[in-house]
Amino acid sequence: MYPINVHPDRLAVLATAFGCSTGSMPFTYLGLPMGTTKPKMEDLTPLMDRIERRLNACSSMLSYSGRLEMINSAITPITTYTMCTIKLPAGVIENIDRIRKQCLWRGNDRSKKGGCLAAWPMVMKPKLKGGLGVINLRLQNDALLLKQLHKFYSKRDIPWVLLVWSKYYANGKVPHGTKELGSFWWKKLLRLFVFYRGIARCQIGDGASVLF
Repeated sequence: MYPINVHPDRLAVLATAFGCSTGSMPFTYLGLPMGTTKPKMEDLTPLMDRIERRLNACSSMLSYSGRLEMINSAITPITTYTMCTIKLPAGVIENIDRIRKQCLWRGNDRSKKGGCLAAWPMVMKPKLKGGLGVINLRLQNDALLLKQLHKFYSKRDIPWVLLVWSKYYANGKVPHGTKELGSFWWKKLLRLFVFYRGIARCQIGDGASVLF
């Protein structure tokens, strides 16, 4: 049992009644850090450890093209599930990029220095623009979170969408900026509203989610 604003004595009574142990936040649920504050780098250490273990598996036995394929098909997708839900801290993205660089240029040989044949920003460009097609994690993270924003403004039949609309925006107010109150997750999501407005198309209806 993980408490939120519950007195320790009350928590002890509830834990005894349900026959369970007690814990504290943050904790990991379905592979994601759960808590009332913004996740720190140490909270996302399991994610970085999984990527590191994948790197040590067989990257030293692959060619450059094999390592590139390994990055795109085996290493980068590990982050997708997490990036669909939370905004990764800059330090986490930098650490994952360090692992991906090492995989591409040096395999798993930590002692090998240098050997970078191209700048990392160029590597992350699409192949049609002269890059190697390695996904830019910062842009990918924003793109995946924009899908959550689209679900919200489209009022999809999803429990969290219905809950937020009914509890916080039932008075007809529509969130359209970064000054909204709420959790760290909600504030990070609404910071992407400017990008969402630039790619979304509005259809005027009853005015429930589109201001005329």
